[in-house]
Amino acid sequence: MTPRTRRGWAGALTAVTLTLTACSPAQGGGAARGISSYSVGVTTYFLSHLLPGKAIGSNVDTALFTPLTRVDPVSGEAVNAVAAAIDTTDNITWTIGIRPGWTFHNGEPVTAQSFADSWNATAYGPNAYTNNFMFAPFKGYEELNPAKGKPTGKTLSGVEVVDAKTLRVTLTRPLALLPYMLAQSAFAPVPKAALTDAGAFDRRPIGNGPYQVDGPGMVTGATKLTLKRYENYPEEKGQAERIELKSYQDEGAAYRDLSAGAIDVTLITGNNLPTAATQFKGRLVEVPFPALLYLGFPTWDKRFSDVRVRQAFSHAIDRETIVKTLLRGFGSPAKGLAGVAVPGGGEPDCAACSYDPAKARALLAEAGGWSGPLKLWTFQDGLNNVLLEAVGNQLRTNLGVQGISIQTQPVDQLYPNLKARKIDGPVLLYMGALYPHLYALADQLFTKTSAANVTGYDSKDFAALLGKAAKAPEEEVLARTREATGQALADLPLTPLFQPTGALAHSERVSGVRPEFLGGVRLAAVKVL
Repeated sequence: MTPRTRRGWAGALTAVTLTLTACSPAQGGGAARGISSYSVGVTTYFLSHLLPGKAIGSNVDTALFTPLTRVDPVSGEAVNAVAAAIDTTDNITWTIGIRPGWTFHNGEPVTAQSFADSWNATAYGPNAYTNNFMFAPFKGYEELNPAKGKPTGKTLSGVEVVDAKTLRVTLTRPLALLPYMLAQSAFAPVPKAALTDAGAFDRRPIGNGPYQVDGPGMVTGATKLTLKRYENYPEEKGQAERIELKSYQDEGAAYRDLSAGAIDVTLITGNNLPTAATQFKGRLVEVPFPALLYLGFPTWDKRFSDVRVRQAFSHAIDRETIVKTLLRGFGSPAKGLAGVAVPGGGEPDCAACSYDPAKARALLAEAGGWSGPLKLWTFQDGLNNVLLEAVGNQLRTNLGVQGISIQTQPVDQLYPNLKARKIDGPVLLYMGALYPHLYALADQLFTKTSAANVTGYDSKDFAALLGKAAKAPEEEVLARTREATGQALADLPLTPLFQPTGALAHSERVSGVRPEFLGGVRLAAVKVL
């Protein structure tokens, strides 16, 4: 299983950067007069793979594919999309009905088999699809991904096609939030063409979303992908007739184009936010990200085995000042595990997250004090270094810790070293919710077997409480999850610092600019004025 992490909170937010570029004939967008069209700049990352099993789960994927469910942007609840009904009595075995009238862009009907084919291809280990790990809860996953040897099958035993419009799914353990998971593009269906040549399909997919690929797709050397509205889409159709996706390698280039009047909308994060707030006053849509920046403690290090030491470090950090000065207000000081962007978040469930230097010093003294140098770790990212230096200065001032040094590694080195317990100090990391619910963050960060649990946290009490949440009726899941989260934050293997915020800045040429769950603009909602 690979953790769905990003390369820094700024890097992560760049990974969800979406830029809409005006597409008038003068700007070279290639649209004919009278056609409602605009051009969209996206990170290169978003266009690297378009097959559901490999795609990153961006709003480009959402435009091309519609899964069984979607997350309502207002209520934060998972609601049916292609699914007619999703029923269970034990949160292990689920019966899923498929709505009639859904077709792929080539006219082929969307059936239960379309979903089974997509899921089996992604779950089959030898295919090495990026989103393979998301099928770990399904019965039969281990047979397709054995620790040693070859797979003993090619299909998930937990995915049964009952008939053309009915799927039966069996999990290895109760998971009340399966409908939330099914909203991710990794669970979207594919037509038969994806089974005959997955490589070609990855470059020019045939989806069932509100937009379809127009033209050759992502051919070698291409930096643009053109979409056209799918007129047979059974739900609300896209507002624009055509969209041109333009590849950007960095957010700065997109912001410069926005400032120069060459594009209409871009997601802005990091150091560009303060300037954009002034420059685009009245045309800036705040985007609270479903993510957390936190300081993780190496619980295998004897110096941090006493919870009072971890609490002391947490109380010594002035989150408000960091957000106001370094982030210029674009972020929310963490009072709990998740912010308001995550359903179930926004609660002050972290008692140790308050700034209290006197209490911090008292706790550290009770635990025996601190002696010797301290290393603070993070992955290579300019803003992360600045943030970690600020944390180091506060620990030095408020706790008297001396000899503090900042250590950085590439992200693909840092995570393996954390799992191998080779990191000898607190680590600054970013984590985004795998799916839109507090349960996702709690499960990712605190479950013993999670690839994102890098602190070594292992609590039977937490596991029992989270297990009760997974088994609970839907109306009780959130309350149960908060109990589990409260237990983990009382143990404090990590301390939440802040929930990052970005913004969608736009010109006067477009309207309907609003973000999806991960922060990118909702492509189908944008209107060209």
